Amino acid sequence: MNSNVLQKLLKSKSQEEKLEEFLKPQRVSSKKAKKAPGRPKVAEEKKARNFTLCLAPQYLEFLDKMTVKDPKIQGRGRKIRFIIDRFIEHEKRTLYQLKVLKEALMDVQKVLSGFGSRVKKGQKLELTSKEKSDISKVVERVHMLMKLLGYSPKNLQKLLPAGEWSVVSFCLDWRVNRGVSL
Repeated sequence: MNSNVLQKLLKSKSQEEKLEEFLKPQRVSSKKAKKAPGRPKVAEEKKARNFTLCLAPQYLEFLDKMTVKDPKIQGRGRKIRFIIDRFIEHEKRTLYQLKVLKEALMDVQKVLSGFGSRVKKGQKLELTSKEKSDISKVVERVHMLMKLLGYSPKNLQKLLPAGEWSVVSFCLDWRVNRGVSL
């Protein structure tokens, strides 16, 4: 196979140049590229920027008294960054928790929409004990999630849109009318 490669090389360039190039020892560089001393360079848009922050004395006292388990977090600036990071983490968790609660509310809505065709204007819907237990089951799931996630009805009224709040309100009323209080 080497002879085939050598013959192809000889056809395209002058034979002497090709032969020298083919037989010349190849240098293998085993050295790694040298790194400059110090911190690695960061792109301009990713560099940290300084800014001035005006805080009331009670917030400064809070920052000064605040202790964090990480020994790198000592100064006010790092503590503020720590608080912001925790807030972002908290918001992500809250959004996920609301998503889970909204899924439970959708289950309640599905069960209730099954009775929509039987409801006539101005008449009260009569439910069997099985239908009542089905509604109670999905309503209890909503109540359990509210307790586990620590949401009060007042907080949920602020967080949820009107349509979803009406389902929560139904769940609260259903439980109160059944003799169980939240």
